[in-house]
Amino acid sequence: MYVELIDINKSFGTEKVSDHVSFGIEKGKLVGLLGPSGGGKTTILRMIAGLEDPDSGEIRVDGKVVNQTPAGERGIGFVFQNYALFRYMTVYENIAFGLRVQKENKRKIDERVKYLIRLIGLDGLEDRYPAALSGGQRQRVAFARALAPGPQLLLLDEPFAAIDAKVRKELRSWLKEMIRTLGITSIFVTHDQDEAIEVADEIIIINQGRIEQKGTPVEIYKKPATDFAATFFGDGVWVRDYSELRSFPWVQGLTGALIRPEYVRISKKSEDIKYQSSASEGVVEDVSFRGNSFEIRVRVGDLLLRAGRGPDEAPLDIKETVDVFIYRILAIKGREVFLLENEVMKDDSLII
Repeated sequence: MYVELIDINKSFGTEKVSDHVSFGIEKGKLVGLLGPSGGGKTTILRMIAGLEDPDSGEIRVDGKVVNQTPAGERGIGFVFQNYALFRYMTVYENIAFGLRVQKENKRKIDERVKYLIRLIGLDGLEDRYPAALSGGQRQRVAFARALAPGPQLLLLDEPFAAIDAKVRKELRSWLKEMIRTLGITSIFVTHDQDEAIEVADEIIIINQGRIEQKGTPVEIYKKPATDFAATFFGDGVWVRDYSELRSFPWVQGLTGALIRPEYVRISKKSEDIKYQSSASEGVVEDVSFRGNSFEIRVRVGDLLLRAGRGPDEAPLDIKETVDVFIYRILAIKGREVFLLENEVMKDDSLII
């Protein structure tokens, strides 16, 4: 592993922000630390960077323990949430700052800065000051400044938080492409699961200073390891008592279940569907067009479920009575998660 955290603990007063944290990251990977605000993500990032010291445990980068290595000697680039650009320096001067601290010669500085300005797509803006740049442009400058000294590890703290939604989406794709082009190991912090899914090769879910799960976005979504991972990652409706749902096995001691939209099929009464005899009756409460699909909210008894429906399917009306079939649920027992399938499908080859 290129980056390793081994049994890291950290407290601020009586608050424990890192609780026996251990994980490894392979060289060249782009990894997202995902979790709610205050969960300990940024503290982990700052400890890797050398901006905070762990109370115990080891941090290794490229096989070397760096706990006692000063931040400036770790060979790490850091992009701050608020960019932290120097207001009275131009784009060129901001990017060149780290190289000048390293006392590189002027020719090398000029070549490196011009290369990075081309890389981030800001040719012609070298002499502008941060105040004259858009939020997206300032973030690109911060990215280039962090890369200028040639770090082997790049850390980014909520890199898109201060940018409006449209530019944020464009920057996500741009950042992923740039990091892949450069092949630099990178770790970013976010509380936005869509951001993590879109950008990261792997995701580490963190809650209350603990690692809940590590894996690819698909792995975590399909097989959440803990109750928190199941409820935090993805979209779903929490159900405390699923006994009213038809044809699901009852597991003793369950604390509830999660029903995701893709587990639900809504059909018009006039449609001939498989498993119709095992469907429940529901009433459509809301229909929202999402561009490539419709999001349907349907009430089944006391449950308000969500499901998708294709734009080429017959439209549903609000207050329309429909058939609702639930394929599977995520059942939760304490910290454990089980995927339960509708029993009428056991001897069937239905693929959804």
